[in-house]
Amino acid sequence: MGTYRYSRNIEASLIDYITAQLAIAGWSDINVEKGFARVYSSEVPVICLRLSETTHTPAELGSNATYRIPLILIDIFGSSDGNRLDLKDFLVSIFKNNIAYYDYTIANGVVSVKTRNGSISVIEIRDTPINFGTNKNELAIQDRYRHLLTLTVDLGRLET
Repeated sequence: MGTYRYSRNIEASLIDYITAQLAIAGWSDINVEKGFARVYSSEVPVICLRLSETTHTPAELGSNATYRIPLILIDIFGSSDGNRLDLKDFLVSIFKNNIAYYDYTIANGVVSVKTRNGSISVIEIRDTPINFGTNKNELAIQDRYRHLLTLTVDLGRLET
């Protein structure tokens, strides 16, 4: 049995949240993936989430304690330009709420225990369309209608 640490807990909590919110809102046939490996073997639309860089801000002079401020990259691979925009707007709307943060315990590669341990607050959302500057028909289906949301998030806790 193993446990995820902060970074993987953040990713898994966000993937669970997005998946649940899509289901509640009636979206269907949208895969939520971690990393690009599965995106290019999946049908669009797909949402891909990954934790990028993290800032560890010192809590006070002389202390080893820090505040963790991760940057989350969410790539949207739409099935059309309208689908891309609708998914982007939906995701922006759900990220305005606090998101449950969970600690995950893994056994045999599967989540065996999921325990709520706080909230993830979204501090900032950057909303960027991806344009490769190429005729869309020359691109892979997954790359034709792309969008990137960049989230700065905070767990609101001191790490020692």
